[in-house]
Amino acid sequence: MFDLAHEAFAKHGDSFFLEESGGVLLVSKALLEKRHKDIQKKEQSLYEQRQEALEVAKQRVFEEANEEISALVAQLQTPATFSLTPALPNETILLTDQTTVTLSNIEISSQLFLVLLEKTRVTVGESFSIAEHTDNEDCIRESGMARNSPFRLERQGVVSNFALENIKRIPPSSIGCSLKEVGLTETDLINILPKLRIHKDSKVGWFIVTAAEKEHVGPILAQGQTLYVGRVKKIALGGYAVSIVVNLRTNEDLEVEDLILDSTGKEHVAAVLEQEKPFCVGRVKDITLGGYAVSIFPKLGIRKHYKLRELWLNASEEENVSAIPTQYKTICVERVKNINILDYAAGILPKLIIHEDCEVELLNLSANRKEHVAAVLEQEKMFCVERVKNMRLCGYAVSVISKMSIHEDYRVENLKMYAEKEEHVAAVLAQGQTICVGRVKNMGLWGYAANILPKMRIHEDNIMEEFVLTAAREHYSRIFGEEDNSIELRKIRRDGFDVPSGTKKKLRYTLVDGRGKEVEENFFFF
Repeated sequence: MFDLAHEAFAKHGDSFFLEESGGVLLVSKALLEKRHKDIQKKEQSLYEQRQEALEVAKQRVFEEANEEISALVAQLQTPATFSLTPALPNETILLTDQTTVTLSNIEISSQLFLVLLEKTRVTVGESFSIAEHTDNEDCIRESGMARNSPFRLERQGVVSNFALENIKRIPPSSIGCSLKEVGLTETDLINILPKLRIHKDSKVGWFIVTAAEKEHVGPILAQGQTLYVGRVKKIALGGYAVSIVVNLRTNEDLEVEDLILDSTGKEHVAAVLEQEKPFCVGRVKDITLGGYAVSIFPKLGIRKHYKLRELWLNASEEENVSAIPTQYKTICVERVKNINILDYAAGILPKLIIHEDCEVELLNLSANRKEHVAAVLEQEKMFCVERVKNMRLCGYAVSVISKMSIHEDYRVENLKMYAEKEEHVAAVLAQGQTICVGRVKNMGLWGYAANILPKMRIHEDNIMEEFVLTAAREHYSRIFGEEDNSIELRKIRRDGFDVPSGTKKKLRYTLVDGRGKEVEENFFFF
């Protein structure tokens, strides 16, 4: 028999919704019951006449049933208007792009809504909502019986111009819903977002929106529509969708775990850069800016009385940083706990100023290629690093230490440098000037970073709690070229002093105990 339940994309009671090329067919199961009985009689007759041809014959019967449905569609009169309610008519109705379907005082499944959006002229009235689609369950409920069941709003690819016209006519915040996740990739359906009225208690795991074409987000940007996304855990915007970050509003009672913005073209962030005022991202724990999204960093505002946990700036191209508007000679950083700067984003360092009321826990710099730090090293002027408790420099970023000026009255808690290759430190070794690191509580040098030790100048009153050199003999070959007892380390706690034995005669240091009193060095014999 013709499997109506299988062919339908949604059901309600004994009625089924079928998607046809000409529209949406609303058909009652009873309509096909008589035809089903006829099919069964034909099958029995064919079986008795020639059993071996049964499968072929059955297929022919099924095709006849499908043809009957198609013929029925062609004969149906389509209504000009149709009000969708839980009480569906018993007759068969074809809803087309000439039918205005009114959605008011009901809740329907998300799947039914999206098909109606593509196939019919949709009008949204009061008390309308959409909910999760569940196979074999009714897809329409009165608004008073709404389940508010969360669903995933997902779509990839183009949406018809007809559907976009429908979306334009829908009033803002007129579609009630609860969401589990949002995943809209390279689709004009992004423009449905301002039309949603997301339940305030809706917990959204991921909110992912990417747009390769400006048209995907054009109406939102042009109208400046606010996008309330509720209680979201993680937000990721890509391409032109990065620009809608200024429109997003989240539940103020909940922290967003991650905000990830990534774009590969300058045009993707043009709308943000053209804004005169900065924008506030609300309560967000971690922010990652990738590609040209790095250039909007000066526009980023952190909510007052709130501190960002992690800030990641990752630029794979030099232009990602040069796209920062020229009026930003300096960029003030406020209320950020940890700052992580990767690759070409190192070019932003000379512009950074830590606000006087802010103390950064960690400044983490990493560069995999010498070009990543070339712009910083080419500058004649030093840049000041203040109010940073811990610094970690990796790869070619180790050379940036030569351009840093650490205020002598400020003490760095931890200074860690990692260099796996000799070329990572070649630039700093080629320079003639010394490197003033001021007051440092703990210092650790790994690999070839040990070779810059002779260039360092530590404050004369400094006492290090810990000084560690972790390197093989080939890593610190430059130290052997220094005179004995010539590399000044000042005072170091005896329990925190750990260097290869071959380097000790080149170092000048005083070991002290926990009270700062000079003590003898421990020697172990095996």
